[in-house]
Amino acid sequence: MYKHIIVAVDDSPTSQRAIEEAAALSVTSGARLTVVHAVDEALFAHFNRVTLASRDAVQTALIKEGQCVLDAAVAAATAAGAKPEGRLLASEHQSTSDQIVQAVAGLGADLLVVGSHGRRGVQRLLLGSVAEKLLKKVAVSVMVVRGTA
Repeated sequence: MYKHIIVAVDDSPTSQRAIEEAAALSVTSGARLTVVHAVDEALFAHFNRVTLASRDAVQTALIKEGQCVLDAAVAAATAAGAKPEGRLLASEHQSTSDQIVQAVAGLGADLLVVGSHGRRGVQRLLLGSVAEKLLKKVAVSVMVVRGTA
């Protein structure tokens, strides 16, 4: 069975379902559980010229919001009976998916759990899918949890 599960979260309902699945797997298998949230600072770097906010203020706000998302996810996993560790990931140079791939490899996880937002058509084409990118990049098994219909 699994020894170390990583669940990557954001603030969506689908992510909440991924937390529940990962926590249940952790409890039943006795696997270590790490909850990660990746802050993609690079997305906001190009807005620096058109906003009044300084780069440091934007970074601070992103980190603060990311920590709140992570704390809520860790609390949800704990409430589900798991004993999770939380890790906030942040990078100005790596995409969200690359940060998660690096965490999976660096922490020695053998399962990654992520939520799928179920985007289709043009929205999926324009926005891409973090879950889909992770499926292509990560070297371990991936469980994709779908949202409610």
